[in-house]
Amino acid sequence: MKIRVHELAKKYNKSNKEFLDTLHELGLEVSSHLSGLTDEQVTLVTDHFEGENAEGSKDKKKKKKKGTKVKEKKEKVVKEKKEKKKKGKRTEFTMNKTEEVENEVIEEDGMKLIKIRGEITLGNFAEKLGVNASELIKKLFLKGQMLTINSVIDMTLAEELADDYDAMVEQEEVEEMAFGEKFNLESEDKESDLIERAPIITIMGHVDHGKTSLLDAIREANVADGEAGGITQKIGAYQIVKDGKKISFVDTPGHEAFTEMRARGAQVTDIAILVVAADDGVMPQTVEAIAHAKSADVPIIIAVNKIDKEGADPSRVKNELMEHGLVPVEWGGDVEFIEISAKFGQNLEGILDTILITAEMLELKGNPKKRAKGVVMESRLDPKVGPIADVLVQEGTLKIGDIIVAGESYGKVRALLNDKGEKTEAASLSQPAEVIGFNTVPEAGDVMYVVQNEQHARRIVEEVEKDRKLNDQNKKKHISLEVLSQHMDDINLKELNLIIRADSKGSVQALKESLNKLSTSEVAVNVIQATSGAISEGDIRLAEASDAIILGFNVRPTTKAMRDADKAGVEIRTSSIIYQIVEDIEQALSGMLDPEYKEVYLGRIEIKKVFKVSKIGNIAGCYVEDGKIYADSKIRILRNGVMVYDGELASLKRYQDDAKEVIVGQECGLNIKNFNDIKEGDIVEAYRIDEIQRTLKDVK
Repeated sequence: MKIRVHELAKKYNKSNKEFLDTLHELGLEVSSHLSGLTDEQVTLVTDHFEGENAEGSKDKKKKKKKGTKVKEKKEKVVKEKKEKKKKGKRTEFTMNKTEEVENEVIEEDGMKLIKIRGEITLGNFAEKLGVNASELIKKLFLKGQMLTINSVIDMTLAEELADDYDAMVEQEEVEEMAFGEKFNLESEDKESDLIERAPIITIMGHVDHGKTSLLDAIREANVADGEAGGITQKIGAYQIVKDGKKISFVDTPGHEAFTEMRARGAQVTDIAILVVAADDGVMPQTVEAIAHAKSADVPIIIAVNKIDKEGADPSRVKNELMEHGLVPVEWGGDVEFIEISAKFGQNLEGILDTILITAEMLELKGNPKKRAKGVVMESRLDPKVGPIADVLVQEGTLKIGDIIVAGESYGKVRALLNDKGEKTEAASLSQPAEVIGFNTVPEAGDVMYVVQNEQHARRIVEEVEKDRKLNDQNKKKHISLEVLSQHMDDINLKELNLIIRADSKGSVQALKESLNKLSTSEVAVNVIQATSGAISEGDIRLAEASDAIILGFNVRPTTKAMRDADKAGVEIRTSSIIYQIVEDIEQALSGMLDPEYKEVYLGRIEIKKVFKVSKIGNIAGCYVEDGKIYADSKIRILRNGVMVYDGELASLKRYQDDAKEVIVGQECGLNIKNFNDIKEGDIVEAYRIDEIQRTLKDVK
């Protein structure tokens, strides 16, 4: 069995990109981290890294002697934790905390090493460099970056500045321990206990491209093959059997939920299927799904759906996805493209066969003998049954009677139902199950563990409750684009969509931060994409779909992109000075602000006499007491100082002629629009409403 690139990269603690670059330097033709390597290629790579470690170990020790103290302390904590574990069992409840290290500056052999924890301002960084902050501000200004002493700088910019002063920067990673590690709930597996498990599949894609249709079609086809009659899907996941092998499908509520689960330590998916409609092509949510799948580092299979529809163009889909790094196998890449019609069940076999082949390459294994671990996919409160959690079992076997804990919930498994709604005694590897027995409703994304006893579970929950209460105020919540859009509608917030392209990651971050600061309670900057590199045709399509403006800093659009932008009416603004771009956007946002309205007093008329005229109504004979009144003025009628009408004039006359205006001291006649109840002695006050355009400074 070939070993995959990403597996070797992980072994040598390298990023996929860095590892691929090394392979290319060694002359190995590999296209992505999913490519398989032969035994000869693996030997070549192993020899390279082992030789590199031997030759470079002395230099690394010299250079990073003090800079690795924190890492060593963390490794020591982890090692001690592992040593405390009993073979095949989870230890009793303990809390693990890594030792905190403050920002510090270390000097060795004339080289200054600045260690940074969290964020750092330009002023603080200058202090650690031992230079005046104004010197750094001036240096950045000459490069087109407008920063102040209180501006937060990222690692890329810190490294660039440090280079000018022969210094080094090191980021101290502060990682929050996963739930299982924090409470010593993880246990190591014996190789002999591991067996092949079913792959877990998540289906993603743009809205209305057929995600749900594909899920339904696969399930129904499997039922038709194996059972009499239909079934009712009880939970947000189900398992099918293809050629004697099981496959689990997960129906996540959205891409954000997918990422939220990963952020909380619940790596659910083994393979992502990206559904793209053949008649629509790549859409904004397609791009979003690609980003989420790539960040999860899982293989992607493309399902080109709706090939039965008029206007379907699978080749166009392939070309568009290539721009996002997804290259078909037949074009020299390693991404499988399967053309299907979920509506008519066309080529579902092709999807399932591809899943099984990909799963075989991944060599997915699990231990069914250990205490169970799983992820809460969905949860709810049933008025008759109580809290119910839909759980996907990842390790071990979950059985009735097990003591379970998930986040702030714990309990004892009273009942288990499979994906068909049938009662079952146990749920094992990669199997979805409905769990009844929690004391409260756990949150979706919580990792569930089976523990020794109820006392153990209760103590864990108490600690989790304390932690969450402390972090609630500072905790960042992920929010979906749909929810955000609805929220903006509710508060009448106007949004300016932007796509940012710049010459470097540092410039991208600086421009993005500067633009985000322009947002107010009424208008907001929404950066939907921010990357380095030239403005591409893909940017134009994204801007057209999302009604966005493209901003370029020190970059220009390609010729094709310029033509596409002109054809689509997409605006591109480029500049080599950041503050010019910021000023342009500030002006645009100011134009989006709702104007203020100011009332301007014009004059007053006293009604001296009222004449009744047939077919017209009451006409007032008047005298202008003050100011000036226009025929199109807004007016209000005051009777004994109380307003009885607010509206407009129907007509304004001087003698028998229509008048555009009358001034103080003149007599006139007038008729009121939609109001006939005028009386002698009434005062007609004239005014106008002026519209005043505001700026962002007026809001802030």
